Amino acid sequence: MMPLKRVVIVANGDFNNRDFYRRLLRGDDYLICVNGGTGHALAMGLSPDMIIGDLDSLAPGDSERIAPLKPRLIKHPRAKNKSDLELAVDQAVNMKPAEILLIGILGGERADHAFANLLLLSIPHRAGIPARIVDEQHEIKVIGAEAIFEGNKGDYLSLFSLTAETVVIETTGLKFPLKDESLFFSSTRGLSNELTQTRARVKIKSGLLLAIKVSCLSD
Repeated sequence: MMPLKRVVIVANGDFNNRDFYRRLLRGDDYLICVNGGTGHALAMGLSPDMIIGDLDSLAPGDSERIAPLKPRLIKHPRAKNKSDLELAVDQAVNMKPAEILLIGILGGERADHAFANLLLLSIPHRAGIPARIVDEQHEIKVIGAEAIFEGNKGDYLSLFSLTAETVVIETTGLKFPLKDESLFFSSTRGLSNELTQTRARVKIKSGLLLAIKVSCLSD
C-alpha cells in the first residue's frame, strides 16, 4: 500500500465559501470527517473515507446519504477524555501521512473549543508530520524549526511562543524582521507582522511557535 500523501480532517466549523475548499482539496486526499463535518463534506460533493466521533451532530438524513459511500465509521462515547477532533487528529497521525490539513476548525461560539483546536496542531508536530489549519482567511501552523508562508504583500503573520521562550534565528519577507531575538509566552511582540513579498520564512533555534497568517484579500 502506498503511503498517504495527505489526510484532510473536516470538522463542523464555518464553511462560508465552499468553492474555496473545493479548490483546496485534491483527488488523492484521505478524508476524515468529524461528526457534523460530514454534512459539510457531503454538501461539497465529497465522499468521506472515515467518520469519527460520537456521531451526535450528524444532520437528519446524513446517515442515509453516507451509507452507499461505505466510509469507515469509528464511534466513540459521548463522555470521554478527548474531544472528537483530537481523536481524529490521533487517527490521522497513526496513518503516517506526508501532511495533515484541517478545515472547518475555526468559528463557533466557544472560546475554549477554539483555543483547544489550535493547540491540537502540536500533536502532528511531535510526530514529525507537517500540519496546518486553513480557512478562507487564515493559515495556522506550529513551528519547531522552520516554516514557509506564501501569500500576498500586506498579509499579516503573527507569531506566538507556545513555550516560555522561543529563540528566533531570523525571519525573511516580513516588514518587521526578527533576528536572534526571543519571543516570550504571553507577549504580543510577534503580533501583526506583515508580508513584504509573496513568501515569508521563519526559522527558530529553540522553543515552539504558533504562527497565524491572515489574508487581507478575500478569496
